[in-house]
Parts: sequence; structure tokens; C-alpha cells
Amino acid sequence: GEFLMRKMGWRTGEGLGRNREGTVEPIVIDFKVDRKLVAEGEKPQKQTGGLVVTKDLMKHPVSALIELCNKKRIVQPDFVMVNHSGPDHRKSFLFK
Repeated sequence: GEFLMRKMGWRTGEGLGRNREGTVEPIVIDFKVDRKLVAEGEKPQKQTGGLVVTKDLMKHPVSALIELCNKKRIVQPDFVMVNHSGPDHRKSFLFK
């Protein structure tokens, strides 16, 4: 980023903006190397029998099942629609 800023005329120690009165210190970015997404204040995940359980963020059971199948490299289940009801703008579906 510093290279691009210099290319546009910025010099070390100068503030940002039209009047050079903006931020002088660079923004500190914390790079994650473990590639796990954890929001600030979120509790760490617990591993239980291959399923990831979080208290703050629950996945839809179908999504969790598909992810588990992909992770373990097993065939994903077939979902068959048994019933659907309700108006077009608020349908309810039952799958097995």
C-alpha cells in the first residue's frame, strides 16, 4: 500500500487528505494464519465427535451435514421433498 501511496504523491510523515491533516500512523492489520474465522468477542469452537458446535453462531443442520460429508469425503445424502404448504410468499417445506 505504501508503494501506491508514494506513487500518488504521498510522503512519509505526511497526513492523508486534501489538506494533509489526516491520519499519519498506518492502520495496523492483524493477519490470521490459521484461516479460521472468529469474530471479536466470539467464543472459541468446541470439537464434539466431528461436528463443530458454537454457542453464538448455529449452522443450519443441513449445511452442517453437507460440510461434514465433504470433510469426511463421503457421499452426500439425497433430500426428497415430502410436503409443501403455505402461500407463495411464505412456503413451508418438509424434506426427508
